[in-house]
Amino acid sequence: MLTKGAVEDLIMEHLSRRSPGGGASAPKKVPELKHKVFLSDFELKKMLVPGSGSIRVPANAIVSPLALDWIEFGCIRVVRD
Repeated sequence: MLTKGAVEDLIMEHLSRRSPGGGASAPKKVPELKHKVFLSDFELKKMLVPGSGSIRVPANAIVSPLALDWIEFGCIRVVRD
């Protein structure tokens, strides 16, 4: 079973490959990221203020596919900071 940290490392390693043939592996800890990189539907539901209709997420956040479906179904606006 993968831990949360291992999943984050895999995502960052995949995103760091910008050219064919790969690139340097992602660092284990990225100090400039101060917010979560991956947001699930559960986390977004906790962030939603009832009646507001919008959610503020970090500009570098990856939103899960299930969360995107929930956002579309609920007509919720996503504001990236």
